[in-house]
Amino acid sequence: MRRGFERSAQLASAVTGATLLLASSALGQAAGSCAAPTLSVLLPADDPRQALARRLREHLQTLADVDRCAHVTLRPRGAELELVVESGDGRSASRTLQTEAELLRASDALLTLPPATNAPSAASPSAAPPSAAPPPSPLEFPPKEERPARVAPPSAHFEFGLGAQARLGGSPLFLGGGFAGFADVVQGAWLIQVSTHASITTGRLSEPTLSDYYLAATAIGVGVGRRFEFESTSLDALLSPEVVLETQDADDGDRDVNATASDVRLDLSARWSGPRHSAWRGFGSLDLEVSPTHLRHQRSGGDSLPPFPSWTCGLSVGVAWSTSSGP
Repeated sequence: MRRGFERSAQLASAVTGATLLLASSALGQAAGSCAAPTLSVLLPADDPRQALARRLREHLQTLADVDRCAHVTLRPRGAELELVVESGDGRSASRTLQTEAELLRASDALLTLPPATNAPSAASPSAAPPSAAPPPSPLEFPPKEERPARVAPPSAHFEFGLGAQARLGGSPLFLGGGFAGFADVVQGAWLIQVSTHASITTGRLSEPTLSDYYLAATAIGVGVGRRFEFESTSLDALLSPEVVLETQDADDGDRDVNATASDVRLDLSARWSGPRHSAWRGFGSLDLEVSPTHLRHQRSGGDSLPPFPSWTCGLSVGVAWSTSSGP
């Protein structure tokens, strides 16, 4: 009986050993069957993004230290792609992307295994507890879009100009000369202007005049304008209401005659200046000055003096200085 018992024990031990050996072999075979992550592409065959799928498949073959039992799925999501990675232990994560660079970065981040840590010895009672999981890789997050630097609006600056002017008026026609000046406040493409001009003529072009005749005019106005900038020059279009003071004086042979009048006129002007990169700039301007109330009914100069003009136009050339020398 004792021999029978020993044979039964030996038989049971052999069966147990064979069972453990088979289980160990099956586990090793299952672990060794994952050569590389598998990829499923759910894109239509004619989708141009199939090129990205082929590039991803080649990239997966080159990765090291990755979860080789992971399953990777690439599927469309509108105009973008969704990359889904299911790890060997059943966890899953996904990323939405568009470009090849984003696709490869996301696959690296989701498949790369964290570095292995040495397990503490079971025999050491004072062994430290396992360290916390490593922080996520920066590659797991989509790149941040760099916002363009906010450009501050241009600050206001001042411009001053002075130049010689030739002035034509009527009717009857006269030609005079004098000067013109301006002071501008410029804010971006808009400007506010204070302008003045003065001229004098000693005769009329279309009719004879009295002895010692002259017509002197002085104007001052406040207006607004729009600036158009080109490569190195600027063009300003301005509209200004003006107050004009005019004086006529002559000698009719018996006595000295004179007359004075004031008027409100609208002045439309265009001024070209440059170069913009310099504080000192040359300018040329052309303006038309019209009296709305006296275009049809001219103001009489009285006695033997000609009527006061109802319109004038001027051509000016001069130099301007700006507190801003930028472009």
